[in-house]
Amino acid sequence: MVIFSLVTIVWLCSVICNSCNSDNNFPLVIHSNGKQFAGSESCKSCHKNIVESHVSTGHFHSSQPASASSVKGNFDSGKNVFNLNAHVKVVMEKTPGGLFQVVYINGREAGRLSMDIVIGYAKGQTYLYWHGDKLFQLPISYYPPLDEWCNSPGFPTDKILVDRPISVRCLECHTTNFKKTGAVNDDNSYDKSQVIYGVDCERCHGPAAEHVSYQAAHPEETTAKFIINPARLSRQQKLDNCALCHSGLRENSKPSFSFVAGDKLDDYSTPDYKPDSTGKLDVHGNQYGLLTASKCFKLSKMDCSSCHNVHVNETNNVAVFSQRCVNCHNNTSHTFCKQPPTPGLVLKNNCIDCHMPALPSKKIFLEMENRARSTSDLLRTHLIAIYKDQTKIYLQKIKKESVITKN
Repeated sequence: MVIFSLVTIVWLCSVICNSCNSDNNFPLVIHSNGKQFAGSESCKSCHKNIVESHVSTGHFHSSQPASASSVKGNFDSGKNVFNLNAHVKVVMEKTPGGLFQVVYINGREAGRLSMDIVIGYAKGQTYLYWHGDKLFQLPISYYPPLDEWCNSPGFPTDKILVDRPISVRCLECHTTNFKKTGAVNDDNSYDKSQVIYGVDCERCHGPAAEHVSYQAAHPEETTAKFIINPARLSRQQKLDNCALCHSGLRENSKPSFSFVAGDKLDDYSTPDYKPDSTGKLDVHGNQYGLLTASKCFKLSKMDCSSCHNVHVNETNNVAVFSQRCVNCHNNTSHTFCKQPPTPGLVLKNNCIDCHMPALPSKKIFLEMENRARSTSDLLRTHLIAIYKDQTKIYLQKIKKESVITKN
């Protein structure tokens, strides 16, 4: 009788939860801590402006289902072919049945792989395909600055590679939720029903189904319940929330996707570098390590949100970021820029190109079809400092622009 009662209670709870899910139209996606996701659409009823702004950001687009609109590469004839070498080429095809990378070896079709998932947005895109419940990376990526297809970073050029598995740690930084399945050592098998693409609202605020249900039932309640507000976290908690994905390679001590905002990151993973040394830190992937090594950081209480508004697309807007620099480095401060007056130079409009210039990554090298155009990926360093060579280049550029404007 006791067993029957427990089963009955579980069944009733399931019915009630399913009814609630149906009424609220929540995705049936569950975090590893047991809490249910609500989906960003459910945030609109109270946070419409923030949601509509956030969907234009690189974070939101860090992963998407592949489609004609989400894949930026060109499928037009003549621009959709990447010759890997004299014997192997890959043709990007757009068909009514989907998007494909088609491999040809010595002129004969050797494989047709579906482009299922897009990873990346403004700075570069790579593509994943499903083989059953396993995820693999496709051999050809896209590099927006040159508007060209390229060999996927780290892939060989003397042969075709189509079996590079996608680990859960990769997905942890490009999606809001992905559930790993299978054996412990089976790194690239996933439950397709437990996916939330992009770095969405709930990546930083936590699974929100309980919050949305409560606030909808209690509209008079002005204090948010059952939700994480990162703005109220400590400085280190805020930094850890960003460092999860912006502190380079880390060795996991707990499963990926188990960390939530407010947790201590070192309880979940440890860095593979010395925090007090910038020698091995690359501009790609370890913005946290570079920032925390900066004098600006050490002598202030700044965190990532001091400069970045994650709800707004501010990519490459150097004037906006520079305004945040002059909040501290202003005319009344002894730390204001000492650069002598230069024609065309307005200090407050661009601190970034001199003190956080775009530098070549040592880890991400892009092989273009024309090997002469191959290049390291350029990313802004987060080691805030004085870069004499980059400053010289920038000053020469604005002097030239000033002369052109006058003429």
